[in-house]
Amino acid sequence: MKLVYVTPIALLLAPLAALAVDSLVVEKLEGPVTATEIQAFKNYMRNLPVPTSNLRNEMVYGGGGAAIEALGCMVEITSDQELLDLMIAFADAMLAGRNDPTTGAIIWTGERELVWPNQETQDGKPLYSGTENGDVIGHVAYAAELILKNERLSNVKVGDGDPHRFGATYRERAVRYVRELDRTTDSFILKWLVRPDTLRYYSINSPLFEAVTKSGVGNLPVPWNQQMMLNNGFQRLAECHTLLGDDADRVKLYEAIVKASVDWFFSNVQRLTVKEHVCYKWTYVAEEPLRHIEDAGHGREDIAGLYRAYRSGRYGITAAMMEPFANTVLYVMRTPEGKFVPRVDGTLNPKDHPPGGLGGKWMGLCEFAPELFPILYEMNRSRIKSSPEATAAILWHRHRRAASAKGQAAP
Repeated sequence: MKLVYVTPIALLLAPLAALAVDSLVVEKLEGPVTATEIQAFKNYMRNLPVPTSNLRNEMVYGGGGAAIEALGCMVEITSDQELLDLMIAFADAMLAGRNDPTTGAIIWTGERELVWPNQETQDGKPLYSGTENGDVIGHVAYAAELILKNERLSNVKVGDGDPHRFGATYRERAVRYVRELDRTTDSFILKWLVRPDTLRYYSINSPLFEAVTKSGVGNLPVPWNQQMMLNNGFQRLAECHTLLGDDADRVKLYEAIVKASVDWFFSNVQRLTVKEHVCYKWTYVAEEPLRHIEDAGHGREDIAGLYRAYRSGRYGITAAMMEPFANTVLYVMRTPEGKFVPRVDGTLNPKDHPPGGLGGKWMGLCEFAPELFPILYEMNRSRIKSSPEATAAILWHRHRRAASAKGQAAP
């Protein structure tokens, strides 16, 4: 399996002098998103390669996964149809890049599962596939959800000609996404990763799985960052089914699984007071006592998943429960020089990177500590021109801040 990129049509038709990709733009720190910023984002994303496989997790947290999430943020801000169409191009590619049940790769189960392998086949050996599939499901379901929220487009044909035969109209496309994602959820995620009694996530309990990973990794709590990837899929599919009004039992199950995960997380964090502010200390995986302290790289997925669940208002997470994360960033992880230690307890292990920045996925915490926004903005300024994730995060939260200042509803 080779990683192949689809060349954008715009590049094939453009004159040679126009082949340079435009830069992303953020014009200011505060205020509504501008027409210039939106147009720059469109120009950049039109020319971004669309991945056709998940090698090296390209469709999870790689360029493809980051791109579709960034597009979703911008669609939420603008309701722009062209941005939605670009998002659909990525969602189509992700669904089309799923393992084929007839001709695809053999997974560790011995079957051609409906998953997104992140490795190339080697000498016919079975491939690993696991929790990361939840994030791909979440990305595609995000596109479906935004389509379903836009009733104006329901019976309008998507302008791409339906190259994969996923559905000619926007609604048909969304319904197909949801139906296919449920198939992967039913046949793989629920079967192997969710305990039916507690609805908690545990690593796959099978010698076949350990044969492609390592001995002793089965039947253990799934690390928090991977739980948030799985929650991404379940939460957004639940939201899609709610919009469709088609399967109340499935919604109930999916939401119960997400709630079991976030409740487990909050039951395992340790509260502490630093500089008169309540902060959190937590680990890479559920454990007692806390030993393997979470790092910033994995922690960004924790924060992104918890913030997404908080925003939904459906899992019992309050602003008071989220604020200590923001305090942890400001009063535990931040150094006197204004950088951030890469562990959530403020320690620096010998193999850790030196203190540095925090990316866009941490920016949700600005909602609970507004003073954090300009700090993270400055941290990410150098990434704006070429990072859809950083740029969309800045614009999305700036938009929310501007709307809140005017007493308006924000996405």
